[in-house]
Amino acid sequence: MFTTLKNIIPKSYKYPFYYVFKAPQRSFLSNSLYRDFKGIGIYLWYSIFSFKKLEKITICTGIYNRSDNYLNHLLQSINEAKHQHLIDLSVFDCNSNDVEDLKTEIQKQWKGKLIFNSEPIKFSRSYTFNKAVSQSETNLVFICDADLSLPKNIVESVNFFTAKNRVWYPIFFFLYNNKPAVIAKQNGEWEQYGSKGMLSCLKQDWDKIGGLNETYTTWGNEDTELWERFHKNGFTIVRNRAKILHHWHSSHNPKYEFMNEA
Repeated sequence: MFTTLKNIIPKSYKYPFYYVFKAPQRSFLSNSLYRDFKGIGIYLWYSIFSFKKLEKITICTGIYNRSDNYLNHLLQSINEAKHQHLIDLSVFDCNSNDVEDLKTEIQKQWKGKLIFNSEPIKFSRSYTFNKAVSQSETNLVFICDADLSLPKNIVESVNFFTAKNRVWYPIFFFLYNNKPAVIAKQNGEWEQYGSKGMLSCLKQDWDKIGGLNETYTTWGNEDTELWERFHKNGFTIVRNRAKILHHWHSSHNPKYEFMNEA
């Protein structure tokens, strides 16, 4: 049945059917559909009635030799965000050597609060992101890679869609290789079946859930495991397309090979 539907339904309409019938959480959580529709309702409510008082957020990133992307994509977009006085940066670095002094380079561009620590260790996404969150000092944390450009309303979005026992997992736009940083069909596509590597939550919920599983020391799956753990522990997941750009880089994942076009 699903194979037949997959062949009939136009590509642009497939995701809603996937989300309802085939999303991974359907296999391990009996009330996952109810929770997902609750998340959609929360998104719609705050999209219309956005009266919540804004709190400070911390943008947390673990990094190793992605300094150029951090400085020229992520940090540049943060410098264009609204409510910059409500943004702290937390960076945990694994002794990057692609720039002479990453902390100094960040401070040249960012005049707000920066929490920066570095250890000469092998990069592990789970470990470095856990450290970036643990050293943050705000109640609201947004966990993201260095390869992103964030929208101007990132502070509002984190505040509106994040609360106790509620996590925001925005869907980003994945740019193809050598394409302009503009959301358009010819430049990339929405990573709606994945995009679990960035999220916002309360720091106390991150601690309660145990953060990223540090037994994952090589590429991949640590983000999916955390996303499943949030589901299994009764958290409401809010998912929506956000104007977040993921800049192209080579990937170990074969499913992204088609994006490596010139």
